[in-house]
Amino acid sequence: MYLLLSIGIVVLAATCVFLVWRCYYQCRYIKISKRVNDEVLRNVAAYILLVDPDFDVLQTNYYTLTGTPLPSRPPKVGNLLRCKNGEDAGICGTHDLCADCPVRAAIGEAFRSKKGFSGLEAPMVLYTSDDHSEAIDCDVSVSGNFLTIAGESRVVLTVSDITAQKRTQRELEKARIHAEESDRMKSFFLTNTTHELRTPLNAIVGFSELLMTDSAPEDKQEYMRIIRLNSEVLLHLINDLLDLSKIETGTLDYEYSDVELNAVMEELEGGFRIRQPENSPVRITFHRQYPASYLHTDRKRLIQVVANFLSNAVKFTANGSIDFGFEIRGSELYIYVTDTGTGISEEHQRELFQRFTKAGSFKQGIGIGLAISKSIVETLGGDIGVESQIGKGSTFWFTLPYGTQQ
Repeated sequence: MYLLLSIGIVVLAATCVFLVWRCYYQCRYIKISKRVNDEVLRNVAAYILLVDPDFDVLQTNYYTLTGTPLPSRPPKVGNLLRCKNGEDAGICGTHDLCADCPVRAAIGEAFRSKKGFSGLEAPMVLYTSDDHSEAIDCDVSVSGNFLTIAGESRVVLTVSDITAQKRTQRELEKARIHAEESDRMKSFFLTNTTHELRTPLNAIVGFSELLMTDSAPEDKQEYMRIIRLNSEVLLHLINDLLDLSKIETGTLDYEYSDVELNAVMEELEGGFRIRQPENSPVRITFHRQYPASYLHTDRKRLIQVVANFLSNAVKFTANGSIDFGFEIRGSELYIYVTDTGTGISEEHQRELFQRFTKAGSFKQGIGIGLAISKSIVETLGGDIGVESQIGKGSTFWFTLPYGTQQ
């Protein structure tokens, strides 16, 4: 009897030791598993949310990833992520815009259909400060897996920040559109350039032949004038093409010296008046306001920009006047060319200084003169612009830094 009792006690003791040992290792395994799970969730590049049908977040790695304290009660999905709409309303789901929230709609559909979803991309505005004074725009990718735990429906959400990827996509799309537009404009430019070069060349060749066959002195004089004018046009086109090529390669040269502004303007005034036909209805006038005024700049490039403005003014002014000059405004020199021509629409003004853009497709030119002028002015440290109204004329202007020397 005592033997059986002793054997029973030994067996019971052994069983207890085994159970204690089993419980110890089970607890140790649970602790290790929990530590592994915590480390996995802490290092995953996304927020993991366990959500119930009321949109309460029961478990998440959000707090370990962000270092924020756990709340006393489970937050709603939008409140956890600090969605601006949900936070403004106080509780996620009560804002008017929550009805249109794609993330909320996807979660609700997952519970209704008992099926998960993936690849949902949505823009969000999230608060980044506790006082709701600062917010950021971002893009998220959301996936949801439906599951049942102890008879309860749950959805596991994976929320990834894809703001950088979306920004890169948008930049690539802009680059693609820009490249396509650039390719289209260059094709137009080449076609237009071929036409513009052919026009003065045809005139030069044609009137040269007439010059050799026509014996009337007055006709020869007119032919020579036409040949000279078209030669100047051809030279101007070729110079623009060469300058554009140098700008593209960064080799456009600049030579600085002290330039007397009145002398430059008077030289341009005389040159453009000589080119006008007799009895022209357009007056070209330089308005001198100052005595000798000196500017340390590139004389050739300065003349190039003003001459481009004057050439455009002559093209688009059939009657009235073309007035130009400069004003000293403190540490800035303001140079302008004002005409009474056809004017330019606001929409066209925004594109006017881009390459291969012309103020009028029916006028001669290859659409790079103003773009070259813009590059020159910016290199010289100034700014460039235009003010215009349809039917009332235009004022093209640019500024340059101006020192105390005069």
